[in-house]
Parts: sequence; C-alpha cells; structure tokens
Amino acid sequence: MRHTLKLSFRSALLGVMGAAALVVGTAAQAQTVSTGGNGAPNLTPEQVATLQHDMDTALHYHLAPNVLPRLTTTLKEIQAAGIQPPSRFGMSLDQQIALVQQVPGLDPILQKNGFSAHDFVMSLTCVGLTGSLMNVPANPSNTKMPQPEPANVAILKSNPQDLQNLVTVLRSAHQSGGALSH
Repeated sequence: MRHTLKLSFRSALLGVMGAAALVVGTAAQAQTVSTGGNGAPNLTPEQVATLQHDMDTALHYHLAPNVLPRLTTTLKEIQAAGIQPPSRFGMSLDQQIALVQQVPGLDPILQKNGFSAHDFVMSLTCVGLTGSLMNVPANPSNTKMPQPEPANVAILKSNPQDLQNLVTVLRSAHQSGGALSH
C-alpha cells in the first residue's frame, strides 16, 4: 500500500540542484515571486514573507558533515517503501515538517538514518537551496539574492560524488513519479 505524503518544498526551491526533483522552486523563481515577476505564481504578501523567511532559515540551517549520503540512503528507502509525496504549493517549512511527522511508516526510515522529520525537511531544503545558489556568480543585479551558509557550501563542494549521488536519486524519483516527485 502506498502512503501519501503531502510535501511541497515550496515554489521557492523548484529545480533545486538543477531540476533534480525536489518539489521546490529555484532561487531565481523565488526572487521573481517576491517581486511579482512574470510567470510566477500569485502569492499573497503573507506567503511571500513566509517564503523569504523560510528560505533564510533553510539557507542558514547547519548541515551535518555526512548529510549527503544519509539523505541519499533515506530517499532510496522512502522510494522502496512506496511513500510518494505529491506536490502542494504554498506550505511553510513548519507545515511541511508537520506533514512529514504524520506519514505512516516514514518515521522509522528517518530515525534509522539519523533524521527527525525536522532535520530531514531542513536538510533536504538546505541542500537544495545551497546547491542552487552556491554557483550563482556575484553580480550587482542580484545583490538581494540570498546567500548560503559558507560551511554548507563547503560541505557540498567537498563531497561532489555524494552530491551527484543525491541528485541521481532525486532525478530517478522524479522521472519514475516516485518519492519526492512533483
């Protein structure tokens, strides 16, 4: 039996790690959303404020040095368990965490890999946002672009194979319509 997890790691993070299948939006889209640009979903001022706060919170979350292989293993186990979270736009990180906590069968997988629901959502979101933003070149036109935590950038850059393994699992999930697809 497939369990459904209603996660959406927000439109602010969609395409994280190069369209790797996190149900979130790119940083570029986040900037467009916050300024009301073309092609962006209609968000209320409250949603924009929450989105900006959540992006800042996720970008400054402190990743564990071994987070990438643990996320990869966790996502593989979620897929194997048939847990499939469809996308749901407009949720805050706190709402996402609350939903993750309610998914039957997910908590043992998270605990086995050293995650709480909070740590899993925050780590996955932080890796996605950091991966999306760490190679954005400095430019006077993007001075308002959020900046990732330098220690998190160092973790991702020093573990390119682990990052690629995570991206591969996310792409696989996205292409097969499995866990963490949108």
